[in-house]
Amino acid sequence: MIFFGTHNERYETGQELGKGGEGSVYELNNHKELVLKKYNEPLSAEKIQKIELMVAMRSPDIETYAAWPIDLALDNTGAVCGFVMKKLTGYVPLHHVFSPMDRKKMFPDKGYNFLVHVGRNIATAFYKLHEAGLVVGDVNEGNLLISSSGIANFIDCDSFQVKNNDSYYFCEVGVPRYTPPELLKKSTFEKVVRTTNTDNFSLAVLLFQLLFLGRHPFAGKHKGAADIDEETAIRQQQFAYSVVNQKKKLTPPPDSLPINNLPLDIVTCFHRAFEQEERPQPTEWIKMLDALLAEMSTCSVSKLHTYPAMLAECPWCMFRKEKGIMYFLDDSYFQANTALGNIEQFVSGFNVQRPEVKKWSYSKALPILKPTPLSNPVKRAYQLRKWISIGTFVAAISAAYFHVSITVYLLLTAAYIYMRSPWAKMINKEKAEKADRHIALSIKMNTMIRDYENPPDIVIYNKSIDTLQRLVSNFKLLPHELEQRRKKAEEILYNEQLDDYLWQFGLDDHSIPSVGPAKKSALYNNGIRNAAQITLLSTTKVPGIGPANEQILLAWRRQMSLGFVYIPDNNKLNSALMKVNSEIAQIRQQLEHNIRKEYQSLNFLKLNINNRLTMLEKQIELMYLQVKQAELDSYSFKKMAA
Repeated sequence: MIFFGTHNERYETGQELGKGGEGSVYELNNHKELVLKKYNEPLSAEKIQKIELMVAMRSPDIETYAAWPIDLALDNTGAVCGFVMKKLTGYVPLHHVFSPMDRKKMFPDKGYNFLVHVGRNIATAFYKLHEAGLVVGDVNEGNLLISSSGIANFIDCDSFQVKNNDSYYFCEVGVPRYTPPELLKKSTFEKVVRTTNTDNFSLAVLLFQLLFLGRHPFAGKHKGAADIDEETAIRQQQFAYSVVNQKKKLTPPPDSLPINNLPLDIVTCFHRAFEQEERPQPTEWIKMLDALLAEMSTCSVSKLHTYPAMLAECPWCMFRKEKGIMYFLDDSYFQANTALGNIEQFVSGFNVQRPEVKKWSYSKALPILKPTPLSNPVKRAYQLRKWISIGTFVAAISAAYFHVSITVYLLLTAAYIYMRSPWAKMINKEKAEKADRHIALSIKMNTMIRDYENPPDIVIYNKSIDTLQRLVSNFKLLPHELEQRRKKAEEILYNEQLDDYLWQFGLDDHSIPSVGPAKKSALYNNGIRNAAQITLLSTTKVPGIGPANEQILLAWRRQMSLGFVYIPDNNKLNSALMKVNSEIAQIRQQLEHNIRKEYQSLNFLKLNINNRLTMLEKQIELMYLQVKQAELDSYSFKKMAA
């Protein structure tokens, strides 16, 4: 599809990158650093005005922390149908960072300090956006993306609340678990003015989830028989981890990180955010998280186990030892496997360099060359032509001086003989042959030089190097492959346990926003009856369940999974890891065989190339002398016959 910008910029869409209830996002073939969001439905005048205002508001600070509209997208009728924004490559939704299983898969080398670092960057993003006069409004773990270096960027920015003088373009959507109590108490989000203070509640929830490994501050265990859902707990300010509310109804879930494991100023700020009206500003969080990062300790068991310096021992080792829960990986978990052997030593001999393409040049001293002697017939023809030329010249002078007609006759006769005689033809033929010989020898020498500078076998040789390097690289990556397969094995066991846990949450037993009885019936008829089966939506088309409903159901599934605690079944895990070790050992054996075979082939090719170059070099040197001799002969004869 082709779209146009406000300054006649042309945007050609490529692959669809994502689809939601409101629209789709496409990559741009002619602007690789940008993407285009196209709305499904025609836009209202108010929505168009909002996007136009956002484009006008763009600034470096905003664009650093948000995929902000930078240009309108117009269809072929000139109607606004979307907007263009920067492309976020290598980013993942925030819930992949604070979910222990997802984080171990996507960021296996990151520790708790990385979570603090991400939190600090999220607070900075809020600060910069608030400073620009914006309110995020619809905050959730899906519209905040994180890079591998911990940089935070917002997407779906067209839902932000934007102020234009004294009027507002409202944010009329929101996820309840990130919405402050004063907004939840309203019947609707329409025409509701949000503030930086309402954003600060959402920010505090995100930071809590990061620092408490995915736990929600208002999800806990009820002291009585009844349960309180997150939305109700937020309305009642039932902060589950509170240490000041003596009448609270919720206590932290089992196996949670105790809140007193964090510095007192951070604990105090969480209480302010969740139990008071005036919440901490992003700048306060930035200052506290910077201080926490500066005072982190590193466990003596694993460099990935970082924790607040105020603690006497590593909490992550304690969780693993006492509960069997692995919130972070450690060095001992992925020790070098004996099946791999000493990889570095095995591949150390494979130091293959690509051959240097040489430019041919004659490096020896050029011998003194003399013109090749002419044959006797050519000599006689040349001498005869010489005397005729002299006679013709004398006759011409005489005719001009004495006006003798007979002289003119002799002059014309000599000229005819000069032009038509066999001697003249012999001389011209010799001249052409010498020139042709020089050209032919030059062409032949240039062909030999081209073969020398670009050996035909060099293409095959380079392909062999590429193959060998790929094999060696794969061999070196075996420890990483072992690690990934071991994590995958644990992930499978994790998902099995998680599915067993989620099986108890039936769709009919829970109230899910926007998913009423009719949609639940459609899901039920397609074999989706509980939280565990929600993932079937990725391969099952259910009538009435579009992308927006799918996202809501997945969010509900994640919400139901918050109470799940994974405790590895050591027997199953050991069995799976033994299978992985066996698979890697077989791969190693095949790789070693292929490396040795390819290396032998490479050496054979190299020997052939070197032998051919040595032979060609000698041939070209001889040919070069022949070309120079032919050039001299041709030049000398031309000069002599001129």
